[in-house]
Amino acid sequence: MADIRWPVSRRVLVLFLCVVVGTLWGGLSLYAAPAAQEAIPCRPDLTSPTGLPASPSTTAFTDPCQSPNRPSAQAPNTPTVIRIPFADEDALLPLTGNLDVWEVNRGSGEVVALIYPGQERWLELLGYSWTLDEEKTSAFSRPTARDAAQTGGIPGYACYRTVGETYADMVQLAADKPALAQWIDIGDSYDKVTPGGPAGSDIHALVLTNQNSSAVEKGKFVLIAAIHAREYATAEIAARFAEKLAAGYGVDPDITWLLDYNEIHIIPQANPDGRGMAELGYSWRKNTDRPAACNSAPNNAPYSYGVDLNRNSSFLWGTCGGGCSSADPCSVLYRGASAGSEPEVQAIESYMRTVFADQRGPNIGDAAPVDTNGVFISLHSYGNLVIYSWDFTGSDAPNMAELRRLGRKFGYHNRYSVCNTSNCLYAVDGSTTDFAYGEFGVATYTFEVGTTFFQSCSYFENSIVQQNLDALLYAAKAARRPYQVAAGPDTLSLALSAAHIDIGQPITLTATADDTRYYANGYGVEPSQAIAGARYSIDKPSWEITATHSLSATDGAFNATSEGLRALVDTTGWTPGRHTLFVESQDSAGNWGVPSAGFIAVYGQRGLQLEQSPASADATSGQTVTHTLTLTNTGQQMEQLVAVIRSETWAVEAGQPALTLQPNISATLQITVSVPLSASIGMTNVTVVDITSTYPGLLRTATLQTVVTKEPTSEPGGTPPNIYFPWIYNE
Repeated sequence: MADIRWPVSRRVLVLFLCVVVGTLWGGLSLYAAPAAQEAIPCRPDLTSPTGLPASPSTTAFTDPCQSPNRPSAQAPNTPTVIRIPFADEDALLPLTGNLDVWEVNRGSGEVVALIYPGQERWLELLGYSWTLDEEKTSAFSRPTARDAAQTGGIPGYACYRTVGETYADMVQLAADKPALAQWIDIGDSYDKVTPGGPAGSDIHALVLTNQNSSAVEKGKFVLIAAIHAREYATAEIAARFAEKLAAGYGVDPDITWLLDYNEIHIIPQANPDGRGMAELGYSWRKNTDRPAACNSAPNNAPYSYGVDLNRNSSFLWGTCGGGCSSADPCSVLYRGASAGSEPEVQAIESYMRTVFADQRGPNIGDAAPVDTNGVFISLHSYGNLVIYSWDFTGSDAPNMAELRRLGRKFGYHNRYSVCNTSNCLYAVDGSTTDFAYGEFGVATYTFEVGTTFFQSCSYFENSIVQQNLDALLYAAKAARRPYQVAAGPDTLSLALSAAHIDIGQPITLTATADDTRYYANGYGVEPSQAIAGARYSIDKPSWEITATHSLSATDGAFNATSEGLRALVDTTGWTPGRHTLFVESQDSAGNWGVPSAGFIAVYGQRGLQLEQSPASADATSGQTVTHTLTLTNTGQQMEQLVAVIRSETWAVEAGQPALTLQPNISATLQITVSVPLSASIGMTNVTVVDITSTYPGLLRTATLQTVVTKEPTSEPGGTPPNIYFPWIYNE
């Protein structure tokens, strides 16, 4: 008989045809179903012209129904990272459905995957070839340990907080900013709800918003991280994003309006039990669910117990066929016993239902309306990708054009490839992002950050953090109308000719409108339009106010994709205090972009009355003298006052060098002068105290005189001298 050698794609096709053939033969099937689990893939004997399995033998990997995700007990557990060429989608699916695939390079037709020694036989039986990636294998095998100088963080990675440290810092943030932040328990982890094992963890969400805001409709943004435990960088990005928002409120005008008019929900540790395993140094991806069908030890991770939480969501769970998830409990891609079976997934999905409204129809092809409210982002690593739905299929989601456009806005900031998962990675069913889009219609994305799971701190700090924080800030800006505003121009470089003005004084506002800020890294180009106009509103964004004002093009005409903007703002009739200007730009297609904001302080009538008592004080050398200044705000606006002391020779202190005064309110300031013990009678000290406002233009000066009129009869604090009386004798 002639030697029959088929290409890999045909061999893989034979694998799937075995389902049909096995059914007809009444006893042979491609899948052998273990108890309470879906079938585990068998491997055909590709040396047979029929493609059917050969007779079982006792060797480790010739059992036609043994999973590739169960390393032999006799085999060493040392994994390697390999590169596997693939010819087409049929050849890719068995790899992405069974192996721990790290990278898929569709351009070169190559997969990077972590395998254990026993899995090599499985690859051989399917006809794949591969080469060892020595650099990645060495990096993966390199042990990590806490540096001698490291006082916190994951051992060997001081820049990444542990679960406990993340939770402690978020608790403190909420305690420090109670009107701005809430730390909410949204559910429990697998270990927490399972008796007899580890204690487990709560799952928390940090909610950031101005709780006293009068916003009519707040944009909703949900960010989750670390659903895959070993992806170190993701939780740290989420925590730093929370801290950036909290620190910037009231200081940064853009962050301030974001939290006034949006709700930001951050789940920094979506898989705390699994993350705890990863922090021990295991390449742990899943949660810690322990199905009886898999008892592999943690040192076989990720080929061990646990459920891939990003394959367990209730939306279209386990529906796309081979290559999207696995029914094998030992697989790194195990999707769980049923849809939404895991407590972590239940907690996250239940919480999302309290945040997002259902804005999409019931059918798979129903598009969400263009005025949909909501953005959902799941942070993963790695690959430098921004991925939009659908995940379960290569077909376009109904809102594909809008999803792709907003993704390209994110790509502008982090410079990632922007694509559908089936175009630049591989299909996934039961994903959190497909749940968010499928159930609610909100704009959903996966950010695959960085170049490895255990990213070095230097690369993280220099090439990941700021780029992705900028992308997340844009997501928050767009959250109220993500499908609409991404089509419009960005407004940049907003500036005012003065930071403080008097009421009625005009001020010049300048900015730049730019409709070109999109990036996809080879996955298409978003068209740009000429700028057609711009507007500003005062103290509220345009959607909450009827009065808006136009800006003009600085070159006299709106006819380019990037334009300078200018307006002369009339402040007549404004109230004293700080005001916010919101600026938006429009393109020639009629699309308005996200706003940018700037602060301006407006002075009303100002006045400050100063009284001092005493103006001149008598003193005893070696003692202290207190002068009292009484300050009364006689103006129409709040003043923040600072006392600056000028003294020639003696030590002088202000009891409260800074204070805030509302209109018609008085306060006292104590000035204490320490008179040296060496000062003699007649010596005089003059202290000058300047009282200034942090808003320029208001200054009051007190001149305080201290004169020594007495010398002490003893050392300060000492015992008065003894007085001796003569004895009187009566005779």
